[in-house]
Amino acid sequence: MTAVSAAPIRVGPHKYVSPDRGIPALDGVRAIAVALVLADHGGIPGLSGGFLGVDVFFVLSGFLITSLLIDEISRTGRIGLKDFWIRRARRLLPALIVMVLAVVAVRELFAAESTAALRDHAVATFFWMSNWVFVAEKSDYFSQGAPHSPLQHTWSLGVEEQYYVFWPLLLAAVVAGLAAITYRRGVALTARMVRMTVFAIASVGVIVSAGATIVFSSGASQETLNRIYFGTDTRMQALLVGAAAAALLVRDWRGLTAGGMLLRARWARWLARALPVVGLVVLGLAAHLATGSAQEFHRGLLIVVAAAAILVIASVALEQDGPVARLLALPPLVGLGAISYGVYLWHWPIFLVVNGERTGTTGWELFALRCAATIAVATVVWWAVEQPVRRWRPVAVPMLPLAAATAATAAVVTMTVLPVGLRPGESARGPQIDSAALIAPEIPVEVSTPVRHRAPGETRVVVFGDSIAWALMRYLPQTPGLDFADYTTIGCGIARGGPYRYVGQELDQKPECDAWPSRWAQRINHERPDVALLIVGRWEVVDRMNRGRWTHIGESGYDAYLRGELNRALDILGSTGARIVVTTEPYNRRAEKADGSLYPEDQPNRADRWNAILRSVVSDRPNATLLDLNRKLSPNGYYQTRVNGVRMRSDGVHPTPEAVEWLTPWLVAALRP
Repeated sequence: MTAVSAAPIRVGPHKYVSPDRGIPALDGVRAIAVALVLADHGGIPGLSGGFLGVDVFFVLSGFLITSLLIDEISRTGRIGLKDFWIRRARRLLPALIVMVLAVVAVRELFAAESTAALRDHAVATFFWMSNWVFVAEKSDYFSQGAPHSPLQHTWSLGVEEQYYVFWPLLLAAVVAGLAAITYRRGVALTARMVRMTVFAIASVGVIVSAGATIVFSSGASQETLNRIYFGTDTRMQALLVGAAAAALLVRDWRGLTAGGMLLRARWARWLARALPVVGLVVLGLAAHLATGSAQEFHRGLLIVVAAAAILVIASVALEQDGPVARLLALPPLVGLGAISYGVYLWHWPIFLVVNGERTGTTGWELFALRCAATIAVATVVWWAVEQPVRRWRPVAVPMLPLAAATAATAAVVTMTVLPVGLRPGESARGPQIDSAALIAPEIPVEVSTPVRHRAPGETRVVVFGDSIAWALMRYLPQTPGLDFADYTTIGCGIARGGPYRYVGQELDQKPECDAWPSRWAQRINHERPDVALLIVGRWEVVDRMNRGRWTHIGESGYDAYLRGELNRALDILGSTGARIVVTTEPYNRRAEKADGSLYPEDQPNRADRWNAILRSVVSDRPNATLLDLNRKLSPNGYYQTRVNGVRMRSDGVHPTPEAVEWLTPWLVAALRP
């Protein structure tokens, strides 16, 4: 193969030029990227688009890796694939394995829903395929309801590592092809030929990837949107923007890392000083305005962010004396950038563990606690794991097989410790009830004819209510002397109309929810029970559209409406002479906002207001009694995960099977004559 060469650049007579030496300003870029991600996941106001920090990482990775590879081609005429992959494995794999195994070890600290498929996620992470696992599971990155996997952030590492595998292979093929062509033509293969070919290939890749994203997001469903967000093909545009810029602009990477000056013309230097300002402004606007909607992706959000990022990255690399470059090279930013990989690795599981419920804090105070814990752990791992592994230079150990064996061993350990991952939409005990409440249609309960004959002394109890009542009936053990008829409806209370807001989403009311009066009357008349048990309240405390405006419990007009609906419900349930038992609404904690605060429907004052209405209405009815479920589940006056050592809620709302078993004697005593 004909060797390629690059024109040397003066870097000073006494400077050692090393390909591993970094550019301080690029560490500052890393710091900004990881800070955006932290701000987004920490719920910092005004930075809803902080998730775009990942795209900055992508662009930077594409720029750096392509610069290193072209530098190697220029010096040696080839790419040492084995050495390249070993360097990547040494850099990325040890800390990743430590993080994943730590998450597996402390999995009880996470919500049960978020760890239902932890085995699958962990194994996929070890082999850099987690992004496609999340695609297969139809994971919703932007969902605010169900808790996310503590390993969901590893999707971006999967995208990057897949790039690290295939991009060097493609460049090696390019070099081989160009060498063959130039050999046949009897001309020398030059660095410029390689760089221009790589630039052309990367540019075509950018167009294809960005175009696919724009086309796929046209009228996209949430499922399609998350396929775009997680997919390697649609996210490759950012990596290839960095690669194209490196191929076009970087002629001597070693010179740049040694502080050399590539730009000679005064106009070029002034341009390199102005462009990063433009790039930072665009990135700031994107981080402030973006929300992650399909419309934004369709309008080219990702390619705009990638273009803005490369304006900063390429400019501060080529002109390291500019004001933006000097700003980004400040020691605090460089220090954060140096440990940015560890910060990104650890921040998400730490943010999930250090939450508002555990700390009793929200907002900036909680964010500071989370960041402090993340930086502390990342620093320790950087010092104790990352740096020793990078400095380790074994003589006889085959490093690439060792890396593969290490990942495989970690996967085996994980599969041994964790149960088989469940299908998406399942938990350890059954379907995700709360998710079903939003979308599942009513499945009518058959009204049998004739009514089943009762045993002597048996009390017939009919149960009406929402998903909390449904879960109670699902897990209820044997109750001699009580015969239950389950007429609960997931996702429906007695409040009608809509739309309504739930965990930050605006949703339409299921049509069957509004028909409860006729449905209940028919079932009561058929069963003619001894006792009617009513468990509602979850859907009465949400923000709801009523009479053309948004309202909620606590507003006098809406309170009067709820009082009227409750009286209607009790009239129906007691129409055949049945004794009525009504439970209070327990305090719930379905999900926290990113800043640790509660969504409106989980605020204790709303449950208190509903329970006050219940007490007022029930007290006026001689055939009705109130059963204080809230006090039973929250004996200390606030939401509790465990009572008497028993885990109460499966998802912050619905009782666990263990909780139902614990509640049963208390419930049975209240229902018996």
